[in-house]
Amino acid sequence: MKHSLCKFAAAAVTAAAALLLYPRLTQQDTPDEQIILADSSAREAWLNLRGWQVGEPEITEIRLPQSWQSDAGQSWLRLQTAQGLYPERFAGRDAVRCLYPVADEQRQHLFAELLLCDNILVGAQVYDAGSGLMQSVR
Repeated sequence: MKHSLCKFAAAAVTAAAALLLYPRLTQQDTPDEQIILADSSAREAWLNLRGWQVGEPEITEIRLPQSWQSDAGQSWLRLQTAQGLYPERFAGRDAVRCLYPVADEQRQHLFAELLLCDNILVGAQVYDAGSGLMQSVR
């Protein structure tokens, strides 16, 4: 009887451990949802959906930095991460910078900036060129 009770206890402990570990063993890392903005109308629509009325963009090709180690760079990365964007995954790659003037009666030097690698949105911010203040697009 004592032997059967020990076997039962061991089986119960094993079952409990399996139940506790099962979610960790079956959980898979899902890729973050990427925002694809394939053309200028998609980019403008994306900004419009977030409440920004924009003018004609200035488009330039840039290379993303290898790292963002300065305080300003780290601040910019935090802003991107808060929006669900991860530009560090595209570090050192060629990108397209789309700089849109924003229609705003209060602030005259307001711009929306989108950074794209192969049409994948990797960075986005709205900033006041006069004050240098940045904010999220979302």
